[in-house]
Amino acid sequence: MTFAPSRSVSAAKPSVSTPIALLLKYDKPVPRYTSYPTAASFSEAVGAADLAAQLARPAAEPLSLYVHVPFCRHACWYCGCNRVTTQAGSRVVGPYLQALERELQLIGAAAGQRRRVGQLHWGGGTPNYLTPAEQGQLWELLDQHFDLATDLEASIEVNPEFLSRDELLGLRRLGFNRISFGIQDADPEVQKAVNRVVPVEQLRRAMAWMREASFESVNVDLICGLPLQTPERFRTTLELVRELRPDRISLFSFAYLPQQLPLQRKIAAEDLPSQHQRLAMLESASQLLAAAGYDAIGMDHYALAGDSLAVAAREGRLHRNFQGYTTGGELDLLGVGPTAISQFPHLFSQNLRDLRAYYAALEAGRLPVERGLVVRDPAVLERRRLIQEVMCRFRVALPLEGFAQEWHDLQALAADGLVQLQRQGNQGLVEVTSQGRWLIRSIAAVFDPEQRRRASGSRLV
Repeated sequence: MTFAPSRSVSAAKPSVSTPIALLLKYDKPVPRYTSYPTAASFSEAVGAADLAAQLARPAAEPLSLYVHVPFCRHACWYCGCNRVTTQAGSRVVGPYLQALERELQLIGAAAGQRRRVGQLHWGGGTPNYLTPAEQGQLWELLDQHFDLATDLEASIEVNPEFLSRDELLGLRRLGFNRISFGIQDADPEVQKAVNRVVPVEQLRRAMAWMREASFESVNVDLICGLPLQTPERFRTTLELVRELRPDRISLFSFAYLPQQLPLQRKIAAEDLPSQHQRLAMLESASQLLAAAGYDAIGMDHYALAGDSLAVAAREGRLHRNFQGYTTGGELDLLGVGPTAISQFPHLFSQNLRDLRAYYAALEAGRLPVERGLVVRDPAVLERRRLIQEVMCRFRVALPLEGFAQEWHDLQALAADGLVQLQRQGNQGLVEVTSQGRWLIRSIAAVFDPEQRRRASGSRLV
């Protein structure tokens, strides 16, 4: 989209300038907008029949396929993912792979056609909880039920604690070409405080093996705001990341929600860094990563300028779904496994969260859908488009008729230097500034009427 010259309506000097001041001003609960409407709107009124009807519609375009592997050897105390902590190994994996096979059979029966898969992602949990033989078995299951594209973008999340060179080479031979692993924080004391201890030397070995295996893209996850973190300790972690030089970095702000996530009650609130410390860490990360050649994508993603994610952001091809930022465009997303979410233009569906309930549904011959949402209202779809444009392309053309309140609210953001506004007749042109990308979720929330009525989601810091 090209913005033609026009009368500016945001020429006033910004009233707040530093990233820290802006984050403090706008720090309130905001959705991450991996979808619109968000998952908070899902209802049990949507079930297996809705997904089956969607799958039955003929489709020529490829799918993005997500496979959830819920098992972990031990629990990380910050974690909010759906997981089963167990040391049982193959005794739990065997029945799980059988259940996945049954789910894939039900999907195939509902669809009546083999779909091509253009993107594949294994998440968790811990996908490398599976042994190499079990990983091969799961890949073969997918190959039996789908046509895997010759240029398949296949990614997997791994825990570096248990990685070996042979396993990484095996994942590459299977067909994975992208990989992600969590560092979170490299400081030993912080690691102990969250029950995730991975020595720095193991992190270095894991990255070296990934490079040896020639993965096309390596992502690392970091978390800001963990117990015992300080700006000095976190900078040491950032220096390690700069040394490892992954292609992508996801930098999340820790959401401390002990009432909703009982595992987080093992973390003492007094051990958490202050809000100003967290902000200092985020700003330090932004400066250091920019100096190291990383492009900022949204508020919490960074990519080397030559990485496909950064290229997609520059070319306006970035997309966002329940897996976060992706280059996959508008591919339908099909999720398998407990709590996995499927996303189609007019339907969201989420599988049962509880593993036993998931097994029971499959044994009864039912697609294991627990809840979802059907979206056909043109006004809601229009707001989805606006939010997607803001989150992914950082600019949007806004029809002013029907969006007078939003245009008014954007004036305040423009005064703080978060957006630049122009007006061309009955159309408003909104462009997010570099400062505004720190607060991209807050900007997107302008187009979400639910947020105006009642703020929800996670805080920015």
